Amino acid sequence: MTDTEIIKGTPRLSLTDRVSIIKNNPSFSFAFPIIVLLLIISVFGAATGGSFFGKNIFLGIFNQAIIIGTMATAVSFIYTTGNLDISVGNAMALAATIGALVYNTTGNAVLMVVSAIVSGILLMVFNCTMSVIFGVKSITVAIVMIQLYSAIVSNILGPETLKVDYAMCKIMENSGFRYAAFIGYFVLCFVVFHLTSAGRELRFIGGNDVCANQTGMNSSKAKYISFLMAGIGVGLAAVFTIIRTGSVSTEVGNGMGMDVMLATVLGGMSIFGGAKSNSYAGLLGALTVSALNKGLLMVGISPTVIQGVRGAIFLLLVYMNSERPQTLPTRQQV
Repeated sequence: MTDTEIIKGTPRLSLTDRVSIIKNNPSFSFAFPIIVLLLIISVFGAATGGSFFGKNIFLGIFNQAIIIGTMATAVSFIYTTGNLDISVGNAMALAATIGALVYNTTGNAVLMVVSAIVSGILLMVFNCTMSVIFGVKSITVAIVMIQLYSAIVSNILGPETLKVDYAMCKIMENSGFRYAAFIGYFVLCFVVFHLTSAGRELRFIGGNDVCANQTGMNSSKAKYISFLMAGIGVGLAAVFTIIRTGSVSTEVGNGMGMDVMLATVLGGMSIFGGAKSNSYAGLLGALTVSALNKGLLMVGISPTVIQGVRGAIFLLLVYMNSERPQTLPTRQQV
C-alpha cells in the first residue's frame, strides 16, 4: 500500500474534532486570552482612528483592570471548586462602605484598609457558611445575598454619596499602594493555587467531587478555603475602589459580577472549575474586559447595548468551555 493510499484511507476529522484538539492543547488557555486582547485593541484602535492608543486611555483601562483583576483572581478560587458566587460585587460595595465609614470616623487609612479586607473576608465566609449549613448551591445563596448586601448599603448611604478625604486617596494613589497590594495578593494566590496541596485539592474537587470525597478530601473545608481567599480579594478591591474614586455610592459594584465572570472566561478558564483552572486567568481577562468596555463606549455604543454585547460574549465563551470528557464521571452542573 502506497503512502498516498494510506493518507486517502485516513478518516477526516470533523470541524468539532478539530476545535476540540485546539482547545485541549496545553498552550491554548494561555494563548487564547492574549490573542483576544490584541484583537480587541487592534479593532478599537482602527475604529477610533488611533484615539484608543492614547496614554490616558491605556492608563484608564489598566486602573479599571486592577479592580476587576483583583476580583476575578479572587473568585477563581470559588470557580475552581465548581461553585459560583455572583454577589461579589455587592459584597465589595458593602466592604467599601464599611472601610469608608471607618476612615471618616478615625481618620486612619490603615484602619480603613484593614476594616475593608476583614469585612470582605467575613462577608464571603458568611456566604460559604450559608451554603454549607443549608446544603444549597453557592449560586442560590448568592442570589439572596445580592439583595441583602444591596439593601444594607442603600440603608447606610441613602441617596447620598459617601465622600472620603481626596488628599488621602491621592497620596495612596501616588505612592503605588494599589499596584503593590495587587502584586502581593496575586503572588499569594499563585503560590496557594499552584504550589500548595490545598490548591491541588481545590482543582481536584472541582474536576470530580465524588472521587475527591472518596480519597478523603473534605469538600466543605476546601469550600471555606476558596471563599476565604476570595474574601481577601473582595476587601482589597473595595479599598482600590475607594482610592480610585474617593467616594462610595450605591452604584459601586453594579455589574461587577458579570465583569468578573466574563474576565474569568476571557482569561481562558472555565467557570465550571477543574484541573485546567489557574490563578492568572482573571488578570488576563480583566485587561480584555476593561479594553472592551472602554472601546465600546468610545465608538458610541450605549451602556445598555454594551451589557447585551458582554452577555452574548459570555454565553458564547461559556458554551465553548463547558465541554467535559464523556468517559469520566464528574459533578452535575445544575
